[in-house]
Amino acid sequence: MNEPSASFREAEYDRLLNRLRERLAELVQEALAGEFSAKQFAETAESDLERISGEVEHRMAGNADEALGATNPQIEELWAAEKTLAAHDNPASRPAGARTAHAMFGLGLWFGIGYPLLWWQLQQAFSGLAWFFTVVVLLVAGPFAVWGAQRLTERSGKKLIGRAVVNAEIWPFVSFFPTVYLLLLWRLLSSSREAMGGFWSGALWIAAGVVAVGAFLVALSVATVVLETEEPGQRLPSTVVVRGLMAVVLALAAAYFVLVAATGWPPFAKYVVADAVTLLVMIGFAPLTRSSWLIPPWLSRDERRKNSPSWKQAKAKLRNEVTVAEERWGDAARTEVEQRVKTHLTNVLNPDFTTTLPAYDRHALGQMRAGDRVRTSVAAADRLRELLAGIEGGVIGMAGSRGAGKSTLLEAYRAGKFLEGGYRHIAVMESVPVRYEAREFMLHLYSQTCAEVIKFCRQRGPDEDAASPRRRGWDRRSWPVLAAVLAWLLVGAVGTIVSAAFQADLRAQPTTLWWPLACLFGAAATLSLAARRRPAARLRESSPPPVAKGDLRALRKRAEWARDGIRFQQKHTSGWSGKTGVPMAEAGISGSREATRNPLTYPEVVHEFLRFVEATIECLSALPKIAPAPVVIIIDELDKIADPDLAHEFINEMKALTAVDVSGLLCLISVSEDALAAFELRGLSVRDAFDSAFDTIVRLEYLALTDAREVLSSRVVGLPDPFISLCHCLAGGLPRELIRVARRMFAGGAELAAIARRLVAEDLAAKRFALLTVVGKAEYDEVLASALVRHLDAQTAAEPGALIAAVAAPPISAGVDVAPALLRLQTESLGYLYYLGTVLEVFGPAFAPGDLERGRAVGDGSFDTLASARQLFPVNARLAWLTISAFRRKWALRVVEPPSA
Repeated sequence: MNEPSASFREAEYDRLLNRLRERLAELVQEALAGEFSAKQFAETAESDLERISGEVEHRMAGNADEALGATNPQIEELWAAEKTLAAHDNPASRPAGARTAHAMFGLGLWFGIGYPLLWWQLQQAFSGLAWFFTVVVLLVAGPFAVWGAQRLTERSGKKLIGRAVVNAEIWPFVSFFPTVYLLLLWRLLSSSREAMGGFWSGALWIAAGVVAVGAFLVALSVATVVLETEEPGQRLPSTVVVRGLMAVVLALAAAYFVLVAATGWPPFAKYVVADAVTLLVMIGFAPLTRSSWLIPPWLSRDERRKNSPSWKQAKAKLRNEVTVAEERWGDAARTEVEQRVKTHLTNVLNPDFTTTLPAYDRHALGQMRAGDRVRTSVAAADRLRELLAGIEGGVIGMAGSRGAGKSTLLEAYRAGKFLEGGYRHIAVMESVPVRYEAREFMLHLYSQTCAEVIKFCRQRGPDEDAASPRRRGWDRRSWPVLAAVLAWLLVGAVGTIVSAAFQADLRAQPTTLWWPLACLFGAAATLSLAARRRPAARLRESSPPPVAKGDLRALRKRAEWARDGIRFQQKHTSGWSGKTGVPMAEAGISGSREATRNPLTYPEVVHEFLRFVEATIECLSALPKIAPAPVVIIIDELDKIADPDLAHEFINEMKALTAVDVSGLLCLISVSEDALAAFELRGLSVRDAFDSAFDTIVRLEYLALTDAREVLSSRVVGLPDPFISLCHCLAGGLPRELIRVARRMFAGGAELAAIARRLVAEDLAAKRFALLTVVGKAEYDEVLASALVRHLDAQTAAEPGALIAAVAAPPISAGVDVAPALLRLQTESLGYLYYLGTVLEVFGPAFAPGDLERGRAVGDGSFDTLASARQLFPVNARLAWLTISAFRRKWALRVVEPPSA
């Protein structure tokens, strides 16, 4: 196949990236036009809009590659679609040797025509003993003729579709059945009328014709119909089949014309000419029909023929695929650009201080999870990007609390959003099952990596040439076998000589063929009985195919070889059997032996996996625009294994993979905060599996106020800072909770104090319901537990003074002999009231610009400190209480000491 060079393909890829960069600039202008049409810009002067627009466009141009990198998955899809369209539209990309392939297919079909003709011609020329041996030779040559036709058809498929076609051995039978019927009809129609009469003769030949047509259709269906379980692209194109069938019709017509019209010719000359004519027609018809000077494009059905109807239909379909891919990239780029434009707009506008919430379009807050709308520029993402920039391998853990966004960032890295625009890698992301078998999980990881490599090679490289099936030769046997075969042939020869005189007519063949068939079947039975075993066909190569640098076709073969070894358990069966006899008796014997491949052990699975990864990295290293770590394995949700012992066991099992230093292999694993603590204690007396398994562990911190501002500003332009601070304090630094709180904030109200009271009242109702659930499931003292629930029920007005007063008067006193668990529950419940009362006091009617600056500052009085108090409640309620008290001291608010434990 004549394909563009690698440098040419990469130049086209660079042109695509430049075109997309220009499109990004257009999307920036569209996003700005959409934002400027909002009500908040209705009274802004035109000069101010131009200044704001210029500043935003300048900032967007500075990080255009980062924005382009966020759409890497869609760029890959678009590039694959455009490459397929270019290959279809460019004549140089058509398969080489197409005419030769058509000639090979025609020659394979000719075996089905030439074999019956040769049989009939030879029976006209020989009789007696010579005819006996002629029949034997023809019967033995038949399977070889089918094998030759199969090989020709497979090689034709390689040239036409890049791989050997399936069921290639059926094609000679497609031409064989109609040829036999027409030959018999021509030679026996007149004699059958004389012997049987017109009616019965016609009925007989109609029935025979139905059988012949049925056999023809069955053979054609087996050769052309694609099965549901079959991989597409393993059958000959319909245009090739149509040309072949047309050639069969023309060849049979030409043979009939030669045999009937050439009345004065010697029989031998007619036979030779008839065979030669059919051969020339079968070999030359299809290549001639592909010639542009003979068949105009509008009459061609070949979709590879430029300007033919089928070619135009295929091009329209491919153009539609390119359009769909462009639209998908446009949607992804538009989403990314809109988020960045909103952020830059907010930074440029720097909205004035106000405690009144403007009217906004809330559609940007309609999606709960970040998903494709995740911003990868917050502090944790920046740290991860800086750490992974230029790294060529290693094992990196990512720790953080639930909801901190670990899975979102890992998914973004898997999709290539952290890479430069146009750069690629092969990434596999899997979640750890709660219950797992180390070997099964590694096999699954191996299989998924193979699938991703195959997908990458299909998108980036040429199609693979399927390897031809291997043929096993006949086993050599000892002299007793040959003696038995010769004996049978001698019996058949004697029988033929003794039999009646041979008649050179097709009607006499059923009787003259008896002795040759009998001796042939007897010889075959003796041969099979003497054969001790018959080796089974090998299903899979024992050693992996070699992979050269930059050879994506070979890499795809290697991945398919590995995938098949994982999916299928190989079984090699060998056996022998035979039967022989005479009309009144028979005897037989059989035997077999089976060998099943032993499953790979866990160390063998890891060894093969690493060998495959090394081959993949070495192959990709020669390609341009490949990430420094070409292969990335991401294991998510390890932190969801509640039992620390099971988590350690999993890490110990995975050390077989992570402990091997393979340059270019990057492993990203999400771990719990306990694992991070163990890792940070390395070098001390505390040392465990996490210390030795990871090169480093990145902590995904809670969102700071600046991060919360960036997240909300990417969704809502010009949101005032007081409302961002309120959302941040109530969300506790969790990205998902931040979006929830912001959506609830827009549900009603305009003043900051009123919105804060509503949000706090909703939290109080949720806390009361949770407290009832906990008390109902645990065995607490009913009197004391009821007092605690009633104490919380009384705080429904969401007034800061009432909440702080309730905190200062705990219903369960320290002197009462009460279960420690109930005391901890009281500390947590009252501490949460303490936290909500603080939020109401801070974001009350008197909230002023000075308060905003105080909350932005670093220290105990910052909004980050108040937000961290909510984070601490699941860890240590008393510590959270003390954190709130430290915040209140800085704000000169009343401090309440926590109840005694």
